[in-house]
Amino acid sequence: MRLLDSPAVRGWSPIGTPGGENGLSVDYVNPPLRIAGALTALPASPPYKTVVGGVLLVDTGAFNGSAMGAYVVPDGSGAEPSLFAYGSLGSETGFGPPLFQVRGISAGFGWNSRVRVPSADALGGFPFLIALDNPGEIGADDEEVDPLKVLSELIGGSNPWVRPQEGDLWFAAGLAFDCFETLRGHAMALVQTGSDLTISLLGVAGAQLPTKSDKKIARVEIGIEATLRPTAGELSVSAGFTEKTFLIDPNCKLRGGVGMKFWFGEHAHAGDFALLLGALPRGRELPARYPKQQPAGITWGVGSTVNITGSAYAAFTPKSLMAGGGLDVTFQSGMLRAWLSARFDALLEWNPFYFDVGLGVRVGVSATIKVWFVKVRISIEVGVSLRVWGPAVGGEATVHLWFISFTIGFGAARRSGEPALGWGGFQGMLPPPENMVRTTPVSGYTGEGAPATRGGTAPWLVDSGGFTFTADTQAPVSRLYLDRDSTTPVETDDTLDILPMRLKDRQSELRVWLAYNGSAGGPGTESLADWGRTVLRGSVPNGLWGEQPDAPGEGLIPGRILGVRLVSPPVDHGTSTGFIDEKGISFDPIAPDGNQPLSAGEEASGPVPQRPGGVIGKITGGIDTAGTRAHRAALAEALTRLGAGAGALDNDLSGYAHAAGTAFTAEPMLVPAG
Repeated sequence: MRLLDSPAVRGWSPIGTPGGENGLSVDYVNPPLRIAGALTALPASPPYKTVVGGVLLVDTGAFNGSAMGAYVVPDGSGAEPSLFAYGSLGSETGFGPPLFQVRGISAGFGWNSRVRVPSADALGGFPFLIALDNPGEIGADDEEVDPLKVLSELIGGSNPWVRPQEGDLWFAAGLAFDCFETLRGHAMALVQTGSDLTISLLGVAGAQLPTKSDKKIARVEIGIEATLRPTAGELSVSAGFTEKTFLIDPNCKLRGGVGMKFWFGEHAHAGDFALLLGALPRGRELPARYPKQQPAGITWGVGSTVNITGSAYAAFTPKSLMAGGGLDVTFQSGMLRAWLSARFDALLEWNPFYFDVGLGVRVGVSATIKVWFVKVRISIEVGVSLRVWGPAVGGEATVHLWFISFTIGFGAARRSGEPALGWGGFQGMLPPPENMVRTTPVSGYTGEGAPATRGGTAPWLVDSGGFTFTADTQAPVSRLYLDRDSTTPVETDDTLDILPMRLKDRQSELRVWLAYNGSAGGPGTESLADWGRTVLRGSVPNGLWGEQPDAPGEGLIPGRILGVRLVSPPVDHGTSTGFIDEKGISFDPIAPDGNQPLSAGEEASGPVPQRPGGVIGKITGGIDTAGTRAHRAALAEALTRLGAGAGALDNDLSGYAHAAGTAFTAEPMLVPAG
């Protein structure tokens, strides 16, 4: 369905053909009111068949608002439907005191859906942030507003902002604001759960000076993106200038940004971090996991004759500090050209200590002259550069005079590669000792408080009915042994390399043994040979345990042995209760006190037991005689006739006769029968 006819006062009017088989679009203009919207069905890729999306943009002059959303229909293959909705309401005039005025608010959610988090330099094109200021800008060119373009920006293309993701859920809330009537910005919080818990703070803020003059001497606009992934163990923060930033003159453009990343928790690179400004020059490469590099610098065209460009970079990691930059100034007027070029770069490493610093300056001039019908260019350039490195300290100086260049070296030669670390330097790159090797109870721990995982002086108190624990390390294991004195490994793996020390084909072993009551050997040691075991495998950093620094695999070596999970064997209850002391068979008093059947104050009744003596001897001498066996057989036969047969009898009673001599601790007391 489409609404095509427009009234004479420019009410409803067509704005383009919606995609899909059916669609509804509207553009209503009656100043100051403007309404534009579209609802359409678009094709989707498997396991979905159709996307039903809609956008509504409203502008009343004083207020503007937007609503956008989509419902993704599955194709029947078992996938869950996906949907999202987002809305905003804003005003050019803020509400609140001049200190902080709110100009707009927004909120949205998605089910079985995920939002692509933009980098800092792409925040200016993020539709959810744009909608806070002016939703029409998402799909507008001047006065033309195309809601279908808004929808396409959100869910279209090969890399849409919002895409179906089964099992994921997200919520977003945004705010547009002014501070002191100078700083204008908009910010958004985005929380996504499901496949990966992600918490993002996004924002763009800017200021221009002077605030109330048409001629501006500066405008600074910065995009900020911070994302926390607590489950994965990663925090990233980035900030960058947008294309609207300038200083002094609109032609003096600033560019670039800063990126930071930290890894923690169970992440394979926990403890690593990086802080980057700008883009590093060739030869200063860093791992791909580090923040995205954005060239930082300044470009300034002063009139039509002078052009100034500058660049800068810096990088701070656990291993090194790098910094540098350059400045180029060019003058061009007719056939005369002059230039100045300056460069500086520095590298400082501290594990082991090393520095490499260089700087250089070049100045030149050229002129083009015309001799009859021939143009001749004459160019003169002078320059000098210096580079110093160490230890061992050395360097080189280069002098450039017009068409002649020469280099003078001094001191030690420059290193051809990174030097090998000693054990002390490499040890500083490893996790703390308490995290390097750990033993952790999984089930069956019954002690009070958290058990010590390393260096504990008190033994673990565990359940005799079953116990499970793990022993693991942060270093790859070549051989896994159970029991202290075992010479046969229960599991083997490849040898390991230590990249910072330039060592290859080394062996490492993990040995696990169990002791009772702190005993490290002898009868107090429990063999783990019969315990159930599961070998624990994982990934280790290539930068520590790899053979070469540029190995594939995102800087990780997968599938290495890192530990073992041990489960105690089934309980053997045995055939004896063992020794039971007097306390074990004592009785508890019964309350309230009174005439209980076994009360000490109750009067005795019935025959008085007597201890005649010689009873044990009679049992020993008479239980295994022919007469006793005959009486026993007759009793069993009588029970059988009554339907309570005892089954086959053991005719050998010699064991009972022998046990009678040791089973009694005193002569039995007897009472008359009958």
